[in-house]
Amino acid sequence: MCKRLYSDVMNGLYTSLLDLSSEEDLEKAVDAVVEDLGLQRDFALCRDKLMYYIKRDSFGFGILDTVLRDPGIEDIELCDWRKPVTVVHRDFLALESLTTNILFESEEEARSYVERLALRGGKGISLAKPEVHTALSENMRLAATLGEPVSRGPTFSIRRLPEIPIDVATLIKESVIAPHVAALAWLVNDAKMFYAVVGGSGSGKTTLLNALLQLSNPSWKIVVVQDVLELRLPSRKRFIQFFGESSEDILQRCLTALRYRPDILIVGEVRGREIAALVRSVASGSGSATTFHASAPEEFEMAVRNLLPRDLYAMLSLNTSVLILIAKLRVGRTVQRKVWRVYERVSDEWREIFGPQTDTVFSSYTLKRLGKRLAVDDMEAELEYRTKLLEGAEQGYESIEILMKKFYTLY
Repeated sequence: MCKRLYSDVMNGLYTSLLDLSSEEDLEKAVDAVVEDLGLQRDFALCRDKLMYYIKRDSFGFGILDTVLRDPGIEDIELCDWRKPVTVVHRDFLALESLTTNILFESEEEARSYVERLALRGGKGISLAKPEVHTALSENMRLAATLGEPVSRGPTFSIRRLPEIPIDVATLIKESVIAPHVAALAWLVNDAKMFYAVVGGSGSGKTTLLNALLQLSNPSWKIVVVQDVLELRLPSRKRFIQFFGESSEDILQRCLTALRYRPDILIVGEVRGREIAALVRSVASGSGSATTFHASAPEEFEMAVRNLLPRDLYAMLSLNTSVLILIAKLRVGRTVQRKVWRVYERVSDEWREIFGPQTDTVFSSYTLKRLGKRLAVDDMEAELEYRTKLLEGAEQGYESIEILMKKFYTLY
């Protein structure tokens, strides 16, 4: 009975054209629809249950709403509508994925849900255009397909970022990054040099780059170009975001971003010719950084060499400071995201300056280059000073913002 009542009320709400901008308005509209349909007696028997589902489906994410309320959820995936939805939880990374009890009853129900998700992200999806990539909110991105010819039936993947960006002090506390490496990235930001965070899919590249970006002068202008909303510095007043869907779009946005004279230009993830804009950024005196899918510096170099003309490749090589490699590593029976190697570029080769066997950054060519750019004679002492600041920093995004403001006020 409750299922039939739910269907009747939702159909009534759909055809009523009433303003449903709040839960209070929704409850009034439901009462009006129930009265019009003469269902007051039946509705009263399961009102609480029905109102929960009506609110969930009207203002929430329907069948996935409870899962998306868990702050530990990172990914939600539907690979086949005949099988349960799976999730990745940051507290259970060793299990790779967890199988839920969420199961669509039919292909039509799964297809309808994918269409609703796409509309929530401001995009349409249909058999004529059976795939979509969009942001569902400030901290959720969606990739979905509707079926043939792209996939066998509807599929989706929802990537969920923390509502408040994870700060570098938290990453240090969780042993994701060594404090010396974070301090080195801080110096690279100050020197306005190019660096890249590289790693495999789901290794935490974007989260790490976002945390490292916070280690910069709060008065600087930072411009980010990305396909969906991922990199965020919510408290920065001079933080500009551009979006593009294709590689060509992103390249054009990067060229536009350079006209804003950024102190740091960020490309969320390099996949194509947009890397040329990062080279132009370096040549114009702006700092720049990006994330890249690679598991070794040689892979990064080969990919970049194929994307750039020889002269631009030579310029990028000359101005690349460090590559920071992050990976999901199995430690005993657990899986941990960790920055496990850092490389610097010396002439035509990559030299490891941080690895699994050390907790500090080796005295390096990069420190000398940074010293010249920042006019600091003893860079090892400066690196150590900033390392101590980060080791003693209080966890929390706002705490790091306060630290940056104090540091650059006194610097």
